[in-house]
Amino acid sequence: MKNIKDVELFVFDLDGTVYIGDNEIDGSFAAINELRKMGKRICFFTNNSSRMHTDYIARLNKLGLRTYSDEIYTSGQVTCEYILDNYRGARVFLLGNERLKSEFELYGIELVDEDPDVCVIGFDTSLTYDRLYKFCGYVNSGLPYIATHPDYFCPAPNCPMPDIGSLIEAIRLTVGRTPDIIMGKPHKTAGERLAKKYNLPPKKIAMVGDRLYTDVAFGKNCGFVSILVLSGETTEDMLAKSKIKPDYTLNKVKEIIPLIK
Repeated sequence: MKNIKDVELFVFDLDGTVYIGDNEIDGSFAAINELRKMGKRICFFTNNSSRMHTDYIARLNKLGLRTYSDEIYTSGQVTCEYILDNYRGARVFLLGNERLKSEFELYGIELVDEDPDVCVIGFDTSLTYDRLYKFCGYVNSGLPYIATHPDYFCPAPNCPMPDIGSLIEAIRLTVGRTPDIIMGKPHKTAGERLAKKYNLPPKKIAMVGDRLYTDVAFGKNCGFVSILVLSGETTEDMLAKSKIKPDYTLNKVKEIIPLIK
């Protein structure tokens, strides 16, 4: 088992891990501040690409957890960095809402509706059928096809919201293609970029989250210490039946502190 005491960077999922909706999960904010006092670095990493990274900074600060710009990382940011590294100067057709478009523009990426070089699918909460069909046409023509993350749904109060994974399936059934690369958890690209961003080897990074198939699998795939918290989606019964096993299983984030003191 990897040793949590070796960890220098704790990467936290957000909803279900640090908070649920607008409510802090008992003791999580204090635990994160305690980690900072102990000299540990903090990053909040979310697959949700329907918001800019600045939106998450504002949200956490509003909820009462002081958060800094270098402590937020989103699948949208990973995608922008990947495009700049591999398709610099490319014209991008983006399925994404205005916040994701703003993130891409912040990185200096040109967004177009006609004659693109690359197609990117994000969590588009303003999606229209016309744009989805247009995206299918570009994918069908063979253009590079990138997804910000693979989640099938996003938790919501009344009913889960269809997320990128559902649309990826629709596109696959329509034109027979899946993304050439997917950026978010549990895929390795985001993990490699996290290690590079914070200049740390994988064994000194921990992924903390409430989902086995994204958060814990991400930790496993990237060689990080994987920490499951049972404060969100995953139950003990789900864990017992899963082939994905975390290095550590805790009830809440606050239980990290006694393990490293």
